[in-house]
Formats: sequence, structure tokens, C-alpha cells
Amino acid sequence: MTDTIQLSIILTTHAREKHFSSLLNDILEFEHGKFELIVIDDASDPVTSQAIQKKIAASGNDRVYLFEHDESKGRGACLNEALVQASGTMIWAPLRADRLNESLLKEAIRKFKADPAAFWVLDYKLPEEPVDWVDAAEEGDLPDDSCMIWNRNVIHPEQLFFNPFLEHLHGAELAFRLVDSNVWYTTDPFFVVADDQSVHPTHLDIQEFLYTALRLNNESEVRKALLDELLDSESRLKKQTSDDEFLIQSRRLIQQGDAKRALEIIDKFLKRNPEHHEGSRIKISALEKLRRHVEAAELKHSLQRKPKDPEEQAELSLISEEEETEAQLESSNQADIEVSVVIPTTGHGKEPLEVALLHLEKAVDPKTTELIVIDNASIDDTFDYLEQLQQESFLNITVITHSSNEGFAKSVNRGIDSAKGEFVLIMHNDVQVSKNSVDLLKRGFKKSNKAALTAPVLNTTKIEAQRKELNVDEPWLISERVDSCCFMIRKDLPVRFDEEYQLCYFEMDDFCRQITESEMELVVVRNSVVEHQRGTTIKLMGLELNPELKWMNRERFFKKWGSDRPIELPNQGTHPERFQKLGAPDNPMNPSSEWVETVQNYLTNEVRTEILRQEWTDDEFFTIILTLLIADERELLRTLEEEIDEMKPDTSLLVLFIHYYFKKNIYSRCKHYMSLAEKNHPIFDLYRLKIFVADKEFDKAIPLLNEMLGEYPSSPELFYLAGDMYEKNNEQGEAKSFFAMASQLDPYRFKAEDSSFELKF
Repeated sequence: MTDTIQLSIILTTHAREKHFSSLLNDILEFEHGKFELIVIDDASDPVTSQAIQKKIAASGNDRVYLFEHDESKGRGACLNEALVQASGTMIWAPLRADRLNESLLKEAIRKFKADPAAFWVLDYKLPEEPVDWVDAAEEGDLPDDSCMIWNRNVIHPEQLFFNPFLEHLHGAELAFRLVDSNVWYTTDPFFVVADDQSVHPTHLDIQEFLYTALRLNNESEVRKALLDELLDSESRLKKQTSDDEFLIQSRRLIQQGDAKRALEIIDKFLKRNPEHHEGSRIKISALEKLRRHVEAAELKHSLQRKPKDPEEQAELSLISEEEETEAQLESSNQADIEVSVVIPTTGHGKEPLEVALLHLEKAVDPKTTELIVIDNASIDDTFDYLEQLQQESFLNITVITHSSNEGFAKSVNRGIDSAKGEFVLIMHNDVQVSKNSVDLLKRGFKKSNKAALTAPVLNTTKIEAQRKELNVDEPWLISERVDSCCFMIRKDLPVRFDEEYQLCYFEMDDFCRQITESEMELVVVRNSVVEHQRGTTIKLMGLELNPELKWMNRERFFKKWGSDRPIELPNQGTHPERFQKLGAPDNPMNPSSEWVETVQNYLTNEVRTEILRQEWTDDEFFTIILTLLIADERELLRTLEEEIDEMKPDTSLLVLFIHYYFKKNIYSRCKHYMSLAEKNHPIFDLYRLKIFVADKEFDKAIPLLNEMLGEYPSSPELFYLAGDMYEKNNEQGEAKSFFAMASQLDPYRFKAEDSSFELKF
């Protein structure tokens, strides 16, 4: 059996829970018989351990091996243990792999077998000189272990081990040791390498890289530079250890209720470290525990405008955001709150938010209502506006501030958990409630004891039961789903939003599905009417220019809840009819391997010949083209593409073609398909801008970028492209600021670099 194993995949529980779970689920579904999976449970909590055991048992896969530790040994030791157990020629030890594609992995292993390289790096360029390796480690420019595959047949056994003293970058350190004395290649990935796939190491990790560099280098000048850096690193580590003692002591005192003593200690610390972000946050918490809210507000105001060190933010574990929210709530009006109104806002959201709050104030009782605004890293003057509302105690307001955009789902969850009222009204910042609409939504829960959510009628919506023009006599309608712009739940509803949907799209469909699957009801209150300025935030952020985000979340929704549509081609009908009945995949930009294989297996040589020779109507032809495009059947596709010029493809098909060729860096084809459009579309402008930036045609890119920022002033993608232009022009300061803005508005797609947080407000 072991002779047939080509790839040993090693998973350890040091990966983040969501990445570990996703990897385990995906790999257990693999059908290729030449993989084995080695799972090391390094003393994880009992819930995680039990979940791993159940998943492995349910898979029935006899090539999955689980090793469990009673005490944690660390990732390096676990990887070395797995190497001893592994029987595959290739070794892969991922920490994350978004949209892992088994068919692409199989093809990659086939190519790797034909080339005796020591290792392959997926979509990353490694440094060249030893000092460059250390610099890259310090700057977070080295990939995590997911991006490397090792060939144990080529690597000498004495060299194939992972450094057990590292906390991160085990694969990168091994590559560092092998890179000069072995053949290696950079290659295309078989999964989506996320923007945040690189790692920010600890000081101990940097020291280990310095030790490795010293062992590998004999040049006196280089060794002297490395030794000097090692001494600096040890000095920084000692200072950090000393600082940590102060921080830990002050946190512990706050938890024990001695905020006065904690404040004395943290004040001494801040005298030596006045810009220390974590220390300032601890002081804020101590001040609020002592009910010195004015001082706390002033410090928050100052802190909000300072660049924040992401490493310090990550270390802030005991003084949590929940504790900060609790302290804010303690200072609010102590009247009996009946309704809590939760409104997330981001980007340039102040203007619609002001209008929304003007209407809300007229529709609720200020004595029994609290307002919770979640400020998702707004980039206009929302912060000052909300601070003014706090000073005025407007509707018993609480402001929860996120340093980056956490998205709708996570923000609403946090708002619900912070709410004090029996009822929680969730609103978009562009909703205008009418005078009696909130009270009517409360009454809607009397419809039945199954009512879990009530929602109003809207001036614009795609949901039938909420349409204003719908002519019905019933005061209440039951619906399978409702719009996310405005709805009410009870505080004790045991359902929360799934936070894996990132910024937006399909999170409300999922929330409604959770409710209906629990045999509860969504009630539309027909005499409660509100106005919604639909898509304000999405438009300002330019999210409509990126259909991939919506398709990705759509794919997640159907994967989670199951799709009734089978992936199979019927046995009868013309080729276009069969393709039409098969239907497009849930995510046409990232189709499932099952969908692709179904199409590829169908396209025999005989079928390909028939497709080329027969005459098709325009609709039939476009159905064939769309199927071939999604399945990446480029050879047949290119032959048929010549006929498209004489037809009139719709915008959605053109977007797919442009996206397809842009990802392949074939810009001439992108421009060709833009030219076929009957009228321009903003998506085409975005791709033109991307091409201008990629080709360094800045004289064309800059005016187009400015024009688009006028239309989409909160677009993270536009900010990222601006940063890319500045970086290509060697203006690093400006580049970092724009990259920081992109990361602030969309941390899921755009990575936050250590050095990028230099943005001044």
C-alpha cells in the first residue's frame, strides 16, 4: 500500500481553527488514492479533539492517520514526528489552502514527479542573499508552510527536518537551508494563495533565522552584520519581556477589580513608552472601570488617530473589545431599555447615517431605546460625528469601533451580543424608518409563538413579501427570506450570523435559512413601511465591480446548505440543451472539480468535432461558449471565439471572458472583449485600470483612477491599485498609506503589512 502513496499531507492543530477545519474537510473528501493524511492533534481542547475524531471516522478513509498528544510539543516537533510516519514521496504541511482543488493538485504532483527538484514554492519569490532572508522574515514577506512541497527523494535525510525552536515559518526556514545547494522551482498553486498567506514572526523566530544565516555563511563582513543584528534582536527581546511583565500585571489587576492600582502601573509604563498602543488600551479600560469616562474618551480620540502596530493589537488578549463595550454600556443611560438599534457603517457612511438617525429619532422613544453603531474603520469624519453623538447621549448611544472592516455579519453579531433591549432592530445606515414602523415590528411577534424575526415593507426590494406594491389584505405574511436592510429579532434568539461570508452577500440568506431550519418563522409586517436607499455602501465601496465576491459567498451558501441540483449531463438532447440543463456552477469563476470533470468527460473527440462543424443559433452558441469558458477548455474555446465578433454577447459573458484572460495575463484579449461591448460598463473601467497599472502606463492610469475614486470613494480595490502605482514608482511612503487604506476597508482580500500602518487621519 505504501508504495502507491505519492503525497503525504501533514495537518497539525497549530493552524487557525477555521483553516484547519476547512483543510481537514476538503482533504477527507479527496477521491485520489495516492494521497495519505497525517493529522497531529497537539493537545488541542476536548471539543476540537472530538470533532477531529468524528470527522476522520465518518470519512471511512483508511489512509488517514491520527496522532494525539497529551501535552503540546509545538508545530516543529509535530512536523518532524509526521515526517517519520510519512510514506509519500512528496510532503505537504499546509496551514491554510483556500478553495483547494484536488484535480489541480493531482496535476501538480504529476509534474513534480517528472522533475527531480528538492522543493517547489507556490506563487512566492524567495530571497537570494542570507541577509535578504532575514529581512524578508522581519517584514513578513516569507510564505507560510502551505506554499511549499518537499521531495524527500532528493533532499538528504540529514537536511530534511523542521526547526523545533520556531513558532512560525518552519517551511521557510527549511527552504532557507536548502535553497543554495538544491534545485527548486516557483510554480502555480493548486489552491487560492490568499493575500495574507505570509507570516509575521516573533522575535524568537527572527533569532532562529539569524542563527541559520550564520551557519550558512562564512564571509566575515556578512557574518559581522548578522551578529550585530542578532545582538539587537536579543536586546529587543529582553525589552519586550520586561514590557510584557508590566502589561500582564496591569491586566491581571483590572480583572481582579483593582483598576486604581492597574492605572498607577500602566501610567509608569506609558511614561517610558508614550506611543505604546496596547498600554494605551489598558489605560482606557482602567479609566472606564474607575468611571473616569471623559479621560478615557480623550485617550480614545488620540489613539484613534495614531498608527497601530498589528503585532501589539494581536497581543491584546485579556483587555478584549467585549470588556471595552461593557465599560461603555455602564456609562450609558441606565433607563430600562426595550429596543436596541444596531447599525453598522463603514467607508464614507456619515452622510446616509445622519439621515437615518434623523428619522430614527422620530420613530422611537429615547428613554427606552439604545443605539449601537458599529464603526467599521470609516475613512470620512464618521468618528467625530459619533463622538459628538456620545457627548450628547443621543439615544443612549454606544459606539463599537473596529480598526478594520469586519463585515456585516460579524458587526451585527457583536451588536446583538452587546444589546440590552428585549428587541434588537438591525438597520443599514441608508434606511429611513417611518414614525410607527418600529412599534409595528414589535407587535409582529404576536403573530405566533414561532415568530423569530419581523421585517417591514420596503420601497425597493427583490423579495416578494416585502414589496410595497404587493396588493394583499393580510397584515402579516410568512416569508422564506427577508432583506437585510431592516429587520427585528428578540435578543434571546439563539441564532447568529455566519461570519465566514466576509464583507457581505448571502449572509442574510444564511441567517434566514438558520431560522427556518429551526422551524421558526420570518414575519413581514405589511403595515410597517420603511425607505431604503438600496446599495449605498456597496456602491461607494465599489463592491459591485467585483462579482467574484458575490459568487464566492454564493458558492459557500450552497455548499453549506446543499444544492438540490445534481451535477450531471442528460443523455438526450443537443449539446447546448445538455449544457443548459447542467447549468453553470455556483461560482463560475471557481467551478467545482466535479462540474469541470463532468464537462471534460463529456467532450470526447467526437463531441468536439460535432460542436465545431454544426450550425448553432446565437443562444445555443453562447451556451456552448459559456460552458467551455468556465471549464477552461481553451483549445476548443479559442477556435470558436473567432465567431463571437459577429455576434452581440451580453455584459455578463464579456465580464467572464475579461476575467478569464486577465488572470492569465493575456491583456490583448481583455481589451478585445471590452471593445465588443455595445456600451461601457464600470467593470470594464476597473479592468482597464488594472491593465494600465500592470503595464506601468501611469499617464493613462492616474486620470482613470481619480475619476473612479470620485464615483467609488471607499473602494479598497482602487486604493490598492493606487498603492501599487506608487510602489512601482518607488514612492514607498505613499504606497504604504494606500495599502493601509485598502486593508482597513477590506482586510479579507488585502493584507495588512507591518509597515503599512502609517496613515494619518
